[in-house]
Amino acid sequence: MYIKTSVRKLIEFVMRSGDIDNSFRDNNRMVEGIKAHQKIQKSYDKNYQAEFYLKNITKIDDMEFHVEGRADGLLKKKGKIIIDEIKSTTRNLDKLDDSNKLHWAQAFCYGYFYGVKNDLKNITIRLTYVSLDDYKTKTFEKEKSLDYLYEFYINLLKEYINFSKILSKNLEKRNISANNLTFPYDGYRKGQRKMAVAVYRAILDKKNLFVDAPTGTGKTISTIFPAVKSLGEGLTDKIFYLTSKNTTAKEALKSLYLLKEKNLSIKAVSITSKEKICLNDEISCNPESCPFARGHFDRVNDGLKDILENEDIMDYDIITSYSEKHRLCPLEFELDISLYCDIIICDYNYVFDPNVYLRRFFDDSLDEYLFLIDEAHNLLERSRKMFSHNFVDSDFMELRKSMDIKKDLKIIKSIDSILDEFEKMYKNYGKKLFYYSTDNNDNFDKKLMALSKKLEKVLIKDKKREDYDKIEDMFFEINHHLKISDNFREGFYQTLTYDENSMEKIYEIKCIDPSKVLKEKYKLARSSIFFSATLSPMDFYRKMLGASDSLKVHLDLPFDKKNFAIFASPISTRYKDRNNNLMDIADLIHEFINAKKGNYFIFFPSFSYLTDVYEYYKENFNDEILVQERSMSPVERHKFLQNFTYDSQKTAFLVLGGIFSEGVDLKGDRLIGSMVISVGMPGVSDERNLIKKHFDEISHNGFDYSYTYPGLNKIFQAAGRLIRGEKDRGIIYLVDDRFLWDKYRRLYPRHWSNIREVKNKKELKILVERFWNRGE
Repeated sequence: MYIKTSVRKLIEFVMRSGDIDNSFRDNNRMVEGIKAHQKIQKSYDKNYQAEFYLKNITKIDDMEFHVEGRADGLLKKKGKIIIDEIKSTTRNLDKLDDSNKLHWAQAFCYGYFYGVKNDLKNITIRLTYVSLDDYKTKTFEKEKSLDYLYEFYINLLKEYINFSKILSKNLEKRNISANNLTFPYDGYRKGQRKMAVAVYRAILDKKNLFVDAPTGTGKTISTIFPAVKSLGEGLTDKIFYLTSKNTTAKEALKSLYLLKEKNLSIKAVSITSKEKICLNDEISCNPESCPFARGHFDRVNDGLKDILENEDIMDYDIITSYSEKHRLCPLEFELDISLYCDIIICDYNYVFDPNVYLRRFFDDSLDEYLFLIDEAHNLLERSRKMFSHNFVDSDFMELRKSMDIKKDLKIIKSIDSILDEFEKMYKNYGKKLFYYSTDNNDNFDKKLMALSKKLEKVLIKDKKREDYDKIEDMFFEINHHLKISDNFREGFYQTLTYDENSMEKIYEIKCIDPSKVLKEKYKLARSSIFFSATLSPMDFYRKMLGASDSLKVHLDLPFDKKNFAIFASPISTRYKDRNNNLMDIADLIHEFINAKKGNYFIFFPSFSYLTDVYEYYKENFNDEILVQERSMSPVERHKFLQNFTYDSQKTAFLVLGGIFSEGVDLKGDRLIGSMVISVGMPGVSDERNLIKKHFDEISHNGFDYSYTYPGLNKIFQAAGRLIRGEKDRGIIYLVDDRFLWDKYRRLYPRHWSNIREVKNKKELKILVERFWNRGE
């Protein structure tokens, strides 16, 4: 039997123990820790090799262990070989000793790997601690014989062997079943084979791929099937199925269960957020407040053996049941499970967000990963948010109020310097309501960092302060900001906004163009597959998502075009014309929903416009209208959709781009008509105008990048609620004169070629009746 793992995973599994304690500690400065590592590595001469890759193959009984990793440093000094392990800390170096067994263990493994490969009798192991305050170092050295290191390493493997046998059996079953796996349906739906082949070829050739696949193609199974085949053939080690919504995550799970019915043996986990999966009465990850955190690491290995031996597809219900059985923190448990799974289903954040990405995979990546990015059109706006962050001056004012003038004088001075920076920027920029710059404010960052260090000392030493939570929140916000600042590059802006009502100043790092930072992320994977029903225009998304050189595939509609009609009426819904056209819009809605009784969605560009039309409509017509609320919980959303049955005759007024525009699957007569009012352009704002300016300056059509294309995506999403299956029939009705412009027609999906102009409500009635009577 064979098992492949990393030195870090091996050490952490065998040697961990004790409690989960996420209360504030001195090791939160991940960004500074990386910088400290790099500074120490660069301080050595040419005889020092940083991030030195090492691998070892060792057999014990019937197990063959392939273990690999990167030593922080390999130093050749006066004929002596030194393996260097670097650890960053904020603790006083004078108080540090050499008692940390986990720190030595990693270095011992690397020492053994190097020693046995180079036939050495002895090797020196160095542990280097570096202070994050001033980058001073303290080192400890141990010279060990190869025999000692061999015995140490073999004992680690013996502790790991029972668990590794489970992993090895799982891997063998996976590869055999994946190689024998056939497509789970009797035949391919139109477009499915083309998509599956394109995905497989992209993986084989280490390329990125964009797939524009209309609703009903069966995108999920057409992507997962070839991806699983690539696992069995050793092309990839792990698949990340990335989603923006829970609904698409559930579709991925359905596809895996379908493949399991076809005898696929695979380990998959669906990661749930901390807020949703926590089993404690309150989210408090420390042994005093949570029984699941107390002693978690003493029990977690038994839990891992249990679940990985008995379960294949692990979702919320399965993970929480095993967590209760073994008294484990379900969040930490699911993250540990993910290390030993073939497929990880998770939100975009876990790969792309610099503050929450899965460091256990991506900070020391040795495996071949595959990214499957579902509903990829959503990644643009999500990534803009991931790489943006703002501070409001009043946040610092509130923090200052909680400070003690005697005890916290240094902190107060630091806060005042930050508030002075807010005021200085405001004055220097001419006291404008909105200012932007392509340069990051390094001085502001330095002041934030100085405050962060002062707050950190308080958080470590004075945990009983009344304002502890407030201080901790600010500390993490600053560190969040600094991580965003580390990514500042072309496409990022510094902005300052002055709110005349609240008189607050808002400083923000705003990501306008995430393409370059996303492009770096794709390097973590062998291949990235982007797929969606709304990737039009595709070149726009390839550019914006940093994958301009990717392959692309357009698929045709898998259903008969006669199953749906597309009408368009040339009524202006521009802001200046809306009040004048309320009567015409209401008349068209009334005619549309009464020409054929059934269920209809009517989409508006904003809540305010929806309200205006609704008020007019209810005064003039007796039709019952359901109205989307501005804020609806998942339960309320579910109840709302339950109104639309196969026998009901309901009409809903909804907002474009809202919770009912995407991820809603009302098949058959549960929805027979979708009316879209306006071209869906985002409202005019400073941010949208900044996007326009940015792309104008790099020779793109800024207006289209900022307004036209995002608006059209909302239209395609709303229209896509209609035809969900091959037997579905219905009408898409577009209301705005711009829908008939050649500019827009050129941007439509191919299957929208049959769009027909409707001049008045009389003609509308005739065309609707003709469609339903004749299917034309």
